[in-house]
Amino acid sequence: MIAIPPPGENGHAPTEELTTGGDPLEYISVSRLKAFLGCRLRFYFEKVIAVTRPQSPNLHYGHAIHAGIQHFNKARWRGGDASETAVIAAYQKAFDHPEKGAKIAWETPEEEATQRAEGEPLLKAFLASELLAPESKPAGVELKLRAELPSLALPLLGIIDLVKADHVPVAYTTIGKTPNLSLETWLHEIQLTAYTLLVEDATGEKSPANELVFLVKTKTPKVIAHRVPAPNQVQRDRFARLVETYANGVANEDYYPSPGMQCGWCDFRNECSAWKGGPG
Repeated sequence: MIAIPPPGENGHAPTEELTTGGDPLEYISVSRLKAFLGCRLRFYFEKVIAVTRPQSPNLHYGHAIHAGIQHFNKARWRGGDASETAVIAAYQKAFDHPEKGAKIAWETPEEEATQRAEGEPLLKAFLASELLAPESKPAGVELKLRAELPSLALPLLGIIDLVKADHVPVAYTTIGKTPNLSLETWLHEIQLTAYTLLVEDATGEKSPANELVFLVKTKTPKVIAHRVPAPNQVQRDRFARLVETYANGVANEDYYPSPGMQCGWCDFRNECSAWKGGPG
C-alpha cells in the first residue's frame, strides 16, 4: 500500500519549491537542483539570500492554470465539485491572488487581460480531453513527500502534482507550442527521476512509469499526455551525482556566474554585475 499522507495533511503551495532562503543544505528539491545547475550565482541570489523580484506573467499564468487542475484532481480524490464552473473559478481566484502575494511584472493592463482570457479555453480543453476517461481514484494529489535515501547526499523533498492509482507520478506543464517530446523528456529527466524516487520510497514498490501532461497554449488549445518509462539505473546514478555536485558546491560556497543566452532574461543582472568573486 502507498504510504502517502491522507487528505488534509498536505498544506503547501502548488509549486515544487518548499521554501526560499534558509539553509540550502537542509534538503534538495528539483527546483533547487535545477536552479543551482543553471547558474550558481543566480541560485545564491534567488534561493539562498532570497532577493525578491516581480514574478513573470508566464509563471503566474502557469500557477493559475495549475490551481484549476489541482482543484479538479482534488475533487476526484476527496469527492467534491469537479465541474467546469468550479475549475474555472479556482483558476480565476488564483489569477487574482498571486502565490505568496508576489507582484506580477505586467507591462500593460491589456497584457494582464489577455493572459487571463487565455486560461479558460485551455482548462476547457483539459476537461474535454481523453485524459479524463473513467479511471480509478488517484492515489494522491499535490503530495508533499520526503525521502532519505542512501544514494543521495541530502534528503529529497518534492511536491507531486498527481499520483495515479497505479503509482505513476504525473507532472503538468503549460507550454506555448506543440512540444518536441524527445527534447521535453530529456529536459524533465531530473524532475521525473526525483518523482520516481519519492514514490518508490513511499510505496516500497518499483514505479512503473512517469507521465508528462502538456497543456499547449496554441490558438486552439490542446492537451498532450506523454508516458515515460521509469528511470533506469544510469539515470538514477546521474541524479545522485548531480545531488552530490550540489551538496559539495553549496558547502564550499561555489557561487559563480554562468554567462550565456539566459542572461538576456535574468532578473539578477545588476547583482551579477556587482559580483566581487565570492558570496556576500
